[in-house]
Amino acid sequence: EVQVLLYGGTFPLLRPSRDCLEPLGDAFKPLLNAGNVDYALGSGIGFAMAWLCAGVPLNCPLLKPKLLLYEEAANRFQRPTFEWSVSSVRQLVLNLQKSPTNPTELKGDAFDEGSVLSTLDGNSRSMTLRDTSTLRLFLALIFLDKGCMVEMLGMLSNFAKPDVLTSRTYLRFLVIGLAGFEMGRENKDRSLIKLATKCLAYFKTLAKIGSLSATPIYYFIKAVSSPSRSSYDKAISLCREARLIHFEAMACERCGLFLEGKKHIDAANEYITTAFWLYSDWGATSKKSSMVQKYSFLKGSSRGSHTAQS
Repeated sequence: EVQVLLYGGTFPLLRPSRDCLEPLGDAFKPLLNAGNVDYALGSGIGFAMAWLCAGVPLNCPLLKPKLLLYEEAANRFQRPTFEWSVSSVRQLVLNLQKSPTNPTELKGDAFDEGSVLSTLDGNSRSMTLRDTSTLRLFLALIFLDKGCMVEMLGMLSNFAKPDVLTSRTYLRFLVIGLAGFEMGRENKDRSLIKLATKCLAYFKTLAKIGSLSATPIYYFIKAVSSPSRSSYDKAISLCREARLIHFEAMACERCGLFLEGKKHIDAANEYITTAFWLYSDWGATSKKSSMVQKYSFLKGSSRGSHTAQS
């Protein structure tokens, strides 16, 4: 139990989410064998959320079996909300690996948000909607779906506060911060700017005390809040150092779009091409396909100097 509390809550406040994966994964079976079902399943949810924050490749052979193991246990012990927490993450992964009609909807082989929510009410529905809206907003930021961003920000406006799982908090605050600044600026919506600023302040506090996990995220949101090539370069560099390949890809594409708006086309194309190969390294096949459709110059793109992260 202490291991789950430590690596699910305290440790990732300062250390990379990647460092929490093994301890959380190792805690599951001993806790389950001891009959501590809720803590065992909590370690599974912590593992899934830490994975999303860590940027470990989606096609790693460890991920799917782990998620299915947690889902099966939650089903066997009749803990449906635990099961849905994990299956929704698995659906997000499927959306990124395959090419669904709408990649920002959580509806597929692993999870159907609409069907699940229709069976819930009260606090269970509220918490499930919080988590699914976070995942959908993450997808909306990846696929640049502005309509979904605005919709999910509305769903999450009352959830800009930390919860017991730090990785879950990090992901929620990251996506609210990024989308809040982007949509707040575009739609001249001060309430979204205020919401995003609250999330930025959370990461700023942790960055000030030297948090290795929060610092790259802080500078990424900060770059989106006040875009410039230099601010994006700092965020990109920090994400690369922290091996946050997915956030680096998101920052590169946004820097490219920013430069495109400034008519610096060659530089813009270079950042977007870098993002394309980073998404490839992460295993986000459907995002790669959507980028080829959006950016015609990528059709003949070769790897060149765009090297993979280890």
